[in-house]
Order: sequence, then C-alpha cells, then structure tokens
Amino acid sequence: MLVNRLKEVWKEITLLSTWIASVAGAFIIPLPSWHASDENTAFLMKFGVFIATVLAGFLILFSLKNKSIIKWTRLSIEFIVLFIGVYAAYHLAREAKTLPYLEKDIVIGNEMVDNDPFEVFKASHGFLPARNEQMMILLGDPEKAWTKQSILFNRVQLMTLLFLCYLFSAGFMISFCNLIILYKEKYTIKIEKK
Repeated sequence: MLVNRLKEVWKEITLLSTWIASVAGAFIIPLPSWHASDENTAFLMKFGVFIATVLAGFLILFSLKNKSIIKWTRLSIEFIVLFIGVYAAYHLAREAKTLPYLEKDIVIGNEMVDNDPFEVFKASHGFLPARNEQMMILLGDPEKAWTKQSILFNRVQLMTLLFLCYLFSAGFMISFCNLIILYKEKYTIKIEKK
C-alpha cells in the first residue's frame, strides 16, 4: 500500500517538476533584446510565457486522468513536430525582421517611410552598407526608415512565434515525461506478474 502510494506521488512530483522546469526555463532563458519605443513589449512577452505555462499546467491535469500510452505518444510526436516547425519559422522570421545594432536585435518594418534614408545614403555615398551594418545609418532607430505600424506588426509576429515555441516545448516536455512514466508503469506491472 505504502509503496503503491509512493509510486503515485512520484508520478505527480515528476510531472510537477517538469512543469516547474518548463516555467523556470521560460523565465531564465533571456528574451531577445528587441529595442522598442513601445515599453509594453517585455511585459507582453512575459505575459505570453505565463499563459503558455498555465496551458501546460492544464496538460498536467489532463495527464492525471488520461492513462492511454497511444494518446501520449501521439501528443509527444505532435508537440515536437509543432515545436520544430514553429522554431524554424521563428528563426527565419527573426533573421528577416531584425537588424543588429550594438549587440541588440532591432525589429524592423516592412514598409519604408517617404524619405527612405537608405536611398539618400546610397545616392550621396554611392553604395549601401551590408545588411548587418545598415542600422548604423539610422543610429539604432528603426522608425527613421520604416513605418511604426509595420514595425509593430513584425514585433507582434515575432512575439507570437516565440510564445508558441514556449508553449509547444513545454507541451512536449510534459507529454514525453508522462509517456515515460506510463511505459515504466506498464513494464513494471508485466514484470511483477511474471
């Protein structure tokens, strides 16, 4: 009786510690250093990570009731595929929608302002610097070259992709740990019957 109760508690502790590790990982891993004139960016990203953590907590509650190995195998595969896809999309979007400036990634826009400073620079100097040096022309202020709306759109898109990365990675960790626990229980029962 006591051994069986300890096994049940061990499962709950393992799932809870996995959830806590995914929470801690989300807050320990530094967020991108996106320069923004909008001060709410960091708050919105941390709020998104909090929401992802709460949703992962609901997955733990679901795991306590559902003991199907097939379902957890399928969920683990789905979460890892979704995570890989979203992470690749985030990486590509971050490369396309940011420019480096003084060891920070500055979110740029899609629409240029009327007096494009890059065209002015090219006309006066005869060349345009490499992409990774273009932010030097603007002194780190993307609103000198791109419209504020397009910068905000790209920022929201990057934050959404990063939020989904946190959500799917936490979902994978929890579902995979639950799958390991279920397999262990299944094979422990078979060994005890023999």
